[in-house]
Amino acid sequence: MKIDIIEKKENPFLKRTDLMLILDHKGQATPKKDDLIKTLADKFKSEPEKFEVVYILSESGMTRAKVKARIWKEKMPEKKKKEVKIKKAEEVKPEKEEKKEEVKEEKKEKVEEKPKKGGKK
Repeated sequence: MKIDIIEKKENPFLKRTDLMLILDHKGQATPKKDDLIKTLADKFKSEPEKFEVVYILSESGMTRAKVKARIWKEKMPEKKKKEVKIKKAEEVKPEKEEKKEEVKEEKKEKVEEKPKKGGKK
């Protein structure tokens, strides 16, 4: 596997180096992110925990891939996961049933209020 550096940018504010790479992987499948991180750690002589592979884009019909990676000065910060609140089915159903009952009661009241018209003349 051959790695060519296209672009290397220092980002002092975020304490990292941004890399754009061309990865030539003749005779092999496109490498997984974990395998690529180990290879990059060997090449740049650093710890694998400091590397992040953003994406690997393979070129159609070629044994090359474009890679965007980051080397953090310190260990890579952990990404925050969004918490999704899921209502249980039991909590959702009673609210709907209550609304249906209220609508039915309102309809009954309206029907009772209307006087009945006489028969046909």
